[in-house]
This record gives sequence, structure tokens and C-alpha cells, in this order.
Amino acid sequence: MTMAEFDDIRTELKQEELPAGERMLWQGKPDWWRLALGAFQLKAVGVYFLVFALWRFGMTYWETGIALAALNAVLTLLPSLGLGVSLILLLAYLTARATTFTITERRLVLRYGVALPAQLNVPLKDVEAAAVRLYADGSGDIPLTLPDAGRPSYFQLWPYARPWRLGRSEPMLRAVPDAEAVARLLSETLVAAQGGQRVAVAPPPVSARSAPAGHAAAV
Repeated sequence: MTMAEFDDIRTELKQEELPAGERMLWQGKPDWWRLALGAFQLKAVGVYFLVFALWRFGMTYWETGIALAALNAVLTLLPSLGLGVSLILLLAYLTARATTFTITERRLVLRYGVALPAQLNVPLKDVEAAAVRLYADGSGDIPLTLPDAGRPSYFQLWPYARPWRLGRSEPMLRAVPDAEAVARLLSETLVAAQGGQRVAVAPPPVSARSAPAGHAAAV
């Protein structure tokens, strides 16, 4: 596998960039809203502001005994909340726009990076295992387990690194629309690339399709 950074690189990989005889099977971008919720922790930011607002209300009411004064103290936080949420949404949108996932018959290619574009090239024959986690909207995450040799660092991969795997980082196709279909295609391609030695992505069970929250399936 190879990891490279470029001053100038096209976001989308074109068929003509591939070696002769290698066919592109799928190409897509992450869903920017799901990226904001997951990688950029939009929900956590909202919860933080809610807790802080309740604390501000309670402290102001305790000091003044006036509910209107406490409410006004909370309202002064709204501009900061709006600015924080707007920045997260903008960053998620720009990150998704600058990202392309590509599956070919032989490799998985990630092109991403807003300020400094980077490319991760993963030969499918080197993938040891993978998993898929589905969300209620049909999007999902597909992390890959790779050999230690040549493995990029967690910070090189972020936001396309599996959370909390700092010591042994795993690249992850994050916020993939229609993730079940993409996982099935990747599974079939991995089987072909590895000569049928392993099924690296298992199709999610039927229960996963009706689950209200995320569901993970792995091998």
C-alpha cells in the first residue's frame, strides 16, 4: 500500500489513470451530513452547548432569582453555537467534496484532503479483513484491516481512520451512501482479488436493515 501527498491532484480518479487492463468498478463520495455527525462530532457539540446552557441558566437564576435574566444569559450563547455549528457543517461539506473513494478490480483508492490533497492506494490482495456498519439512513462505514508494513498513521488517515485505533490505524470508507451495496461489491471484489481465500466483508444480516441505529457486521 502507498500513501502520498500532492500539491495539485484531481479529486476524482479517472479510468485513464489506471494501468492497462484494470477496470474501475465503483466510485463515490461520502455523505457530508453523516460526515458532520460522525467524524466532526456535531451531536457532541450540540450536547456540550446544551449542558453549558443549562448550567448558565441555573447559575444565573441562582444568583439573581430572575428567570428572564437567566434566559437572557442563555440567549447570549446562541451566536457562539451558531458559529460553531456553521464551521463544522462547512468543514464537513468541504471535506466530503474533496474526497473520492474508488474501487477497482485490484485496489481501493482514497483521494482526500482540503488543504493538502492526499492519496491512499490499497491493493485488495493486502486487505486482511473488513467490516461494515450501517446507519438508519442507509449510509455506513467500512473499515479495513491491513498488514503492519507500510500502514499509514492515524493522523494521516483522519477523518478516514477507524475511531480509537491510534496504535494500529485502520483506513475507513466513512459515511458511504448505500453502504450495504458498496460493501457487497467490495466483498465480491476482494474474493476475486484474493483468489477466494477469504470473504473480507460479510453482507449485513437482515436484522441490520431494519435496525433504528447503526449495526456492525464483520468477519
